[in-house]
Amino acid sequence: MEKKSTIANIFYNSFGMMFYYGCQWLTTILVVRLSGFSDGGVYGLAMTFTAAFGILALFNTRQYQVSDVIMEYSDRTYIKSRYYAMAASFLICAAGLLLNDYTPYQWGVILLYMLYKCGEAWIDVYHGIDQKNGRMDYICYSYIARGILMLGIFCSVLYLSQNLVLATGGMALTTILTAVFYDRRIAERFISKESKTDCAAVKKLMAAMVPLVIVAVTNNLSISLPKYYLERYYGETALGYYSSVATPSMIVQVGAATIFTPLILPLADRLKENDKRGFLDILKKVAVVFVILSILAVAVSVIFGEWFLVLVFKEEIKPYAYLFAPIILSTLLIAINACLFPVCTVLREIKGQLAVGIGGVASSLAASVYCVKRYSMDGVVAALLITLTVQILIEVYCVYRKMRKWKEASHG
Repeated sequence: MEKKSTIANIFYNSFGMMFYYGCQWLTTILVVRLSGFSDGGVYGLAMTFTAAFGILALFNTRQYQVSDVIMEYSDRTYIKSRYYAMAASFLICAAGLLLNDYTPYQWGVILLYMLYKCGEAWIDVYHGIDQKNGRMDYICYSYIARGILMLGIFCSVLYLSQNLVLATGGMALTTILTAVFYDRRIAERFISKESKTDCAAVKKLMAAMVPLVIVAVTNNLSISLPKYYLERYYGETALGYYSSVATPSMIVQVGAATIFTPLILPLADRLKENDKRGFLDILKKVAVVFVILSILAVAVSVIFGEWFLVLVFKEEIKPYAYLFAPIILSTLLIAINACLFPVCTVLREIKGQLAVGIGGVASSLAASVYCVKRYSMDGVVAALLITLTVQILIEVYCVYRKMRKWKEASHG
């Protein structure tokens, strides 16, 4: 099948991701409208608690998989490794619940949301195959189908049953069914009949990914810790208010990812061809686009933030609307961090990224314990800004160091 152009893939990926995560964002709004801020807090807790485990389920192989232009590992090796990662992440998540005094209702929502995240991780490995073959239009169709099914089932079940456990279970079921009947079948078209699963290769791949997984999990954990401590110190209702204010910021974060994700393969190709100028040109163009979009995002949040939140959540949210602009700023830093991460992966700057994860968790833990306990929701924003600044500075240094070595190698 003929590959789509980079521009076409950016369009398909952008449209599909924005549609899907827009639907996902709507669930965070509608759970409050249909079931109240308490259930909104439980749903926010499930999202926060499973965030790091969801990253573990992905095993952070997508960027490595797409940039594997020399076919170091087969497609079936990537798929098999994902099965192991999904099983391990679910079991570790369940074990983690034993360390917290959550109610059976909270347990149910968290475990089913984790099952939903495992479904997303399963689909992601198939999307990696589609992307590597230049057909992100199939990824777009998957996003659209999942978004419609997820939102429709979640809202219908929650409205009829007023039970968040059942609604979350329905959302997980639709994701798994989409993986089985669409994404798996599409990806199989690109997998060579000669492609085999080698257990030794699976072990080698997963061992090679361990540093990246540690970084990804700690990176996500550092972002989740402030919200975790907010729920610990001030309860699920406070987290519900914060999550409601923060949910629109997801659009900004996803918007950045939609632009950058399709560029991983072109970056890998430039590296393979030893085209440093072309590599840097891509990064410069992305930086310019990102700066423009960031300015627009902050301006819009300042001007329309309070009006939008009151429109969606009614007057009850107004006392917390002042948080919207600072949260957008922290989200922009999350997006920068998320874009720098795959650049480091393409450059195979693996060991240097461990400092990103370790520095992020250490700064997040220290900032969360102090700032969140003392300043509540304001402390969450402060902790995020401190943590992300530390991580970004380390990642920028990693990229600079790798690019300098590339230059020295070229001269040599």
